[in-house]
Amino acid sequence: MRRRRLLSVLALSTLPLAGCGADRSSTATVTPDLDDPVLFVVTNEQAASATVRLSLALDDGQTVLDESVSLDAGASRAFDPGITTPGQYELRATIEDGLSRTITLDIDADDIRAGSNREIILRDNGVQVTWA
Repeated sequence: MRRRRLLSVLALSTLPLAGCGADRSSTATVTPDLDDPVLFVVTNEQAASATVRLSLALDDGQTVLDESVSLDAGASRAFDPGITTPGQYELRATIEDGLSRTITLDIDADDIRAGSNREIILRDNGVQVTWA
């Protein structure tokens, strides 16, 4: 009798954990927080103004951002590509003088829900991509 009671208590105690091991790599559409979307912020840390072309594409080839912007030294500009699908994205930032950087970013459902931003920093010797 005690054994049955113990087994039933143990079985019930694991119910709240159901679903905790869910697959985070899902490519289902996620609803982002409208007040905190995933942004890509371009910052010009060069001594002179710069023009940069920014493109972002999902691994299936769908382009979600394709913009050019001219920034004065020390200026920044944020872009909201409207990301709602987790996956691998290819980010390419090309400065008008030829410096460029291409990087693959893994953006998961938690990044979309939390509005995790990336910063693209233009420097005299290259382009850096970091978490903002």
